[in-house]
Amino acid sequence: MSFKPASENTAYRKSVKYADIPASFQFQPIAVETLGPISDSAMDFLDMLGQIISARTNEARERIYLYQCISITIQHFNAVLLRDTFSCSNDPDL
Repeated sequence: MSFKPASENTAYRKSVKYADIPASFQFQPIAVETLGPISDSAMDFLDMLGQIISARTNEARERIYLYQCISITIQHFNAVLLRDTFSCSNDPDL
């Protein structure tokens, strides 16, 4: 029995959900696990997107900025999720 990471299952579900969008749009599901890798297809897409942005802006570091934005977004949402695990208390000493 083959076990797929949650990010692959999520990407598959998103692909099915958006299968009917017009061909003039490119749909690329990107699902990231906090403690896991980004899928190969998502990495390929992000690399291509970074190269296109770099070519249009003449800024060679755009791909790096793109990955930094993704990293910061993951960190932000991890902080939100962690905060939400704490119970609320009216005790001012806590």
